[in-house]
Amino acid sequence: MNKIIESDVVVYHDETEIDGKIKGHVLLFVPIITTVKEKEGLFGDHQFQVNPLNNLFREIENIRGEFKTDHKFHFSEISGKKWAKRNYADKKLVETGVRYLRQNIGYCKLGIIFYENPSPRQIENYGGKDKREKELRFGETVLRMLLKGSVHYLYNNDHRVRILKIVTDGQPYHRKLDEFRILEKLMEEIRDYVEISPDAELIHLFSNHRKYDKDSEKYIHANLLQLADMLLGCSIHACFKDAEVSNANPRINDVIKDKKGIIAYPVKEMLDKRKRGRGFRISSHYKAFTISKAYLNDTGWEFENIMTKEVNISNTGQLILLTLRKVYD
Repeated sequence: MNKIIESDVVVYHDETEIDGKIKGHVLLFVPIITTVKEKEGLFGDHQFQVNPLNNLFREIENIRGEFKTDHKFHFSEISGKKWAKRNYADKKLVETGVRYLRQNIGYCKLGIIFYENPSPRQIENYGGKDKREKELRFGETVLRMLLKGSVHYLYNNDHRVRILKIVTDGQPYHRKLDEFRILEKLMEEIRDYVEISPDAELIHLFSNHRKYDKDSEKYIHANLLQLADMLLGCSIHACFKDAEVSNANPRINDVIKDKKGIIAYPVKEMLDKRKRGRGFRISSHYKAFTISKAYLNDTGWEFENIMTKEVNISNTGQLILLTLRKVYD
């Protein structure tokens, strides 16, 4: 049976900095609508559509209702030693995000890239009158490379993608991200199975959902920006931090050594599936995510596997090696 999938997506973008040395971008691709066309099946041709963005948003709202919390999901703000009801919500949100990255469930995709803060020499050829403008243009270049690498690796002729818009968290710089530098320049570089809508735009939106009316589109986008933040934070905790990642289910008021390690476990478990080698190809998370590191040297940009990181898993006592794959061919 031949299956063709077409997804019209909104891309949610967030970024972070690790210990003042490494920066990271995340792109969460969430389809507004996905069309699945099955040909030559037992009952002939068949077609159906799903709305992952709407379904995912409803699940996030259900999580807030179940645990009676309206806090902003923000990985860096997870703190304290006692397990609280809001931490249940944090963990369930991450579990839901990981589930929606499965093929045939949510059709969502995740792209993450890390890079070191550029040196004065590395940014000297970037336009702009001052250092902060040059650094921002450097970051915009990395973001465009992540967008290009993600759509080329995560999608193919059997799963085509059309980008409707990019929603980025707030405006952390002296100006907005440049839509031309990120989107329009990309149009000349994409493959046949990738389309950028002529009406595509890059929207800056603060991710605090409490700023917006519950019936508004901004409220929906803010919640999904928070999910992108949580998936990025979990990935950093699993891959960079010398921390215990625990498959545990604590009770309310239990004293916890590392809450983030418990909340990050579903992401770490997903990343570990790559250790299956060829067996990973039959996983529902195959080509659902990509995570890499970029370097700029004298010959240009290079993309390579991040060094493996030993992370202690408290329920097994084993050391897990997370190998981050190169995706830019």
